[in-house]
Amino acid sequence: VIAINRARLAEQGSANVTFVEADLFVWEPARRYDLVFMSFWLSHVPMDRFDAFWRTLARALAPGASVFLADSAYDATSTAVDHVLPKADTGIVTRKLDDGSSYRVVKHFWTPQRLADTLATAGWKTAFAQTPRYFIHGTATRA
Repeated sequence: VIAINRARLAEQGSANVTFVEADLFVWEPARRYDLVFMSFWLSHVPMDRFDAFWRTLARALAPGASVFLADSAYDATSTAVDHVLPKADTGIVTRKLDDGSSYRVVKHFWTPQRLADTLATAGWKTAFAQTPRYFIHGTATRA
């Protein structure tokens, strides 16, 4: 994906993008950012790494900056036809690929309120919402 994006940016003549490929559970930000965006990532953060992950995000943000996220909401119709949707609080799902292989992956279905409550205890102000089906989204800023 990074190679594809680099090629597209080169075609457009854009040179103001820096790519960082890193293990986000050990990465330390080299600078502070005005915005951190994550898409369908937070639901895959193991609960035993959740707090440390958000502490890293706090170090990565400039004063007053925010995290914006979009992720999966729990919905009975949101799974692929060959996937079994687990209970909302299971924490692990099995994903079957087109080649027939299967993998167990971390998957936490957050509700806006539960995520807001969890982050509030760590000093974050949040504004999360849920679409009628499939998605949660919103922002978190250090309180």
